[in-house]
Parts: sequence; structure tokens; C-alpha cells
Amino acid sequence: MDNAVFVEVVMLLGTAVLAVAVFRRLRMPSALGYLLVGALVGPHAFGLVPDTEHTRILAEFGIVFLLFTIGLNYSLPQILAMRGVVFGLGSAQVGLTTLLVTAAAWWWGLPLATAFLVGAVIAQSSTTVIGKQLAEQGEEHARHGRMGISMSVFQDVTAVPLLVIIPVLAGAVSEPLWLPLGTALVKAVVAFAIVFAAGRWLLGPLFHEIAARRSPELFTMTVLLVTLLAAGLTDLLGLSMALGAFLAGM
Repeated sequence: MDNAVFVEVVMLLGTAVLAVAVFRRLRMPSALGYLLVGALVGPHAFGLVPDTEHTRILAEFGIVFLLFTIGLNYSLPQILAMRGVVFGLGSAQVGLTTLLVTAAAWWWGLPLATAFLVGAVIAQSSTTVIGKQLAEQGEEHARHGRMGISMSVFQDVTAVPLLVIIPVLAGAVSEPLWLPLGTALVKAVVAFAIVFAAGRWLLGPLFHEIAARRSPELFTMTVLLVTLLAAGLTDLLGLSMALGAFLAGM
């Protein structure tokens, strides 16, 4: 391993341990400690850890495996049972927040397209931060915890058409808006179908067979492989890797 990479990893882990210990002592969410470490040691503050490709990959893998563990607490029947909350409150939250912030930003003097983009971004939240905080408080299985995670996952899905709309608003593409949006929707449906079909007909028998071997190492490696394959599938389709990991956990 390159010495610079080793030093960066050790520095990140060391400062993260220190920050989380301090924040937990102060009875504050540890997620704030991670965010503070990233802001301080990153390239835009002290610059102790440069913005390099391997740093991004390391961070992405951490989020992928965290979202997989969060997805283990959910199942498709549970999500379907809460569809009124997920799609009703989720769409209401995203739509109302986007509308209000867009109106405020437009009144402030921003162009309408820019104001809409600001509103759409503010309407999003981090499933990673929300899930971790709920898990630390032991509330991930509570009704409000499941509602919060479900709405946050709905926001992750709405981020896909948002990424399609941005270049259209910027005038970077000349094709009609419905074409890239339709393509993004088809990709999302394909990703959901593949992951859930594999989970229903392949992963069950696979893990029963793996468990019968009574090898913790084999079981752990299989879990890691499945998580990365699901994350790679959604990434290949233009969706987030974290979404694929969450679906694999479900």
C-alpha cells in the first residue's frame, strides 16, 4: 500500500475516533462528529486528506455497507404496508419543501430554474445520517423510525429524476425532457425488479446453502459480495450505489 494512502486512512480513523468519543461524551449524535472530521481534514479546510479517487471510493463503500445493514431491518411487505406513508407523506414533503423554497429563492432574486434546483436539493435528506442516528437511539424499529427511513428512501428515489432535470435546466441537452426522465424511470424499475427477483429466488437458497457449511468467513464474504453486486448494479444503471445496497438488505 502507498504510504500516503496508509497515512490518510490512519488519520481519518484516528480523528474520527477522537471526534466520536467527544461527541458521545457530550451526548450528541456521533454522525455530527463524522461530518465535522470530514469538514476539517478535507481539502477545503486544513487539507490533511486530499480529494482523491481512493478517498471517495473508501467513503462510498462505507455508505454502501451501512445502507445494507439498515435495509436488513426492512422488507418489501413492510414497505408496501406503509405505502400510504412512504408515497403520501414522502411526496408531500418533497413537493411542499421544493415549492416553498423555490418561491422564497425566486422572490429573493434567483432565476426560476436556479430557485427550483435550490428547493429540490433542500428537500433531500441523508438516509445514511438518519438511519445511523435512529440506530444509535434504538429507534430504528419504532413506527416513527420506520416512517423516517421510508420517507428518506423515497427522497433517494426522487433524486434520480432530479439528476436528469439538472442538465436540462442548464441547457446542456436539447432533447425533450420526457425522454431522459422516461429512461431514468425505466432504469429504476429494472434495478428494483432485478434486486427483488434475485432476493426472492436466488439469495434465499444461496444463504441456506452457505449457512449449512457452518463457515463464518464464507458467510461474511458472501454477504459482502452480494452487497457490492447490488450496489454495482444500481451504479451501472445510473442510480446510487447506496440504493442498491439498501435494496439488497431488504
